[in-house]
Amino acid sequence: MRPADNPFASHRVDSLSYRFIGPDVGDLLDALARHGGRGAVVGRHGSGKTTLLDTLEQHLGGAVVRARLDTGTARRADHVLHRLPAALGPGHAVLLDGAEQLGWWGWRQVSRATATAGRLVIASHRPGRLPTLHQCRTSPTLLAELVRELDPATADAVDLDDLFRRHRGNLRLCFRELYDLHSRG
Repeated sequence: MRPADNPFASHRVDSLSYRFIGPDVGDLLDALARHGGRGAVVGRHGSGKTTLLDTLEQHLGGAVVRARLDTGTARRADHVLHRLPAALGPGHAVLLDGAEQLGWWGWRQVSRATATAGRLVIASHRPGRLPTLHQCRTSPTLLAELVRELDPATADAVDLDDLFRRHRGNLRLCFRELYDLHSRG
């Protein structure tokens, strides 16, 4: 099987929309407004934070600036700062993924640089830097729903409850294992 044809290829998995359990995107936007345009989506690894930011971006008006920190850019505020326009204003929304990577000083720099933006939403593994707008959660039922959408045959052939348990609810790792399973044929 060609990698692009694998039902669990990254472009297929990345095309999945965020699935709200409980509140919806309207509730998240209301919470963002209540918190003065500042807030966080929080969750464990592989719980959908990046996907939620993708969904949120589609619902925000004005100019949206995205920045992502990962282990290669850890604690580097300049990685975020150079992505920001020279003059942020009320019409700008900044979405920062991986905010937990920033140390205290880096967070202070980013916070100060984004103070004039109309909205700032961060994704983080832990709460605390900004008010929590949404807690991302996974479940075996959610995994089954997503797998069924990508490849119904796999949903029927694989013990998804066991897969979920072994990867401790990290859906990204579940999808990687399913990708490898299909790659082996």
